[in-house]
Amino acid sequence: MQMIEADIMDADLVGYIHSTAWKQAYNEMFPIEYLEEDTPQMRTNEFLEACNNNGINYYIIYEDEIAVGIVKVIFEVNKVCEISSFYILKEYRNRGYGRQVIAYVSDVLCQQCIYLWVLADNVKARRFYENNGFVLTGNIREINRGIRCRQLQYVREKVIALL
Repeated sequence: MQMIEADIMDADLVGYIHSTAWKQAYNEMFPIEYLEEDTPQMRTNEFLEACNNNGINYYIIYEDEIAVGIVKVIFEVNKVCEISSFYILKEYRNRGYGRQVIAYVSDVLCQQCIYLWVLADNVKARRFYENNGFVLTGNIREINRGIRCRQLQYVREKVIALL
């Protein structure tokens, strides 16, 4: 697995992967009408807007030469960041890429703390993050995704051993 920072030339690829993998992830959670509103062009435009913001980076996840997923990272002060979007195409899931991406983001990009939001009803995603060192913060927010949903905030902090 390789993670490469996306640039403007990757806009259509990022848009396609983001939209496709997002729909696959939420296929049985959100109403079909809501899912159909999401398009590769919409995600391409979102990426292009982010290209104008130095604090937001997208990374493409590759298996050999094949793009299999994306991760969107929002950088904050003191090497703290938010994983805002993290999606892997369905046919490439359960191959260990998720663990590798979290390790890369933690070790290379966000060396202090990573946080993210997960749907309360997304048990599989919650278990994945918990198994990769994230803990609940107690923060909850409500969002609308064609239906009202609750999101839970998780955080993974780097522990520095004192010698």
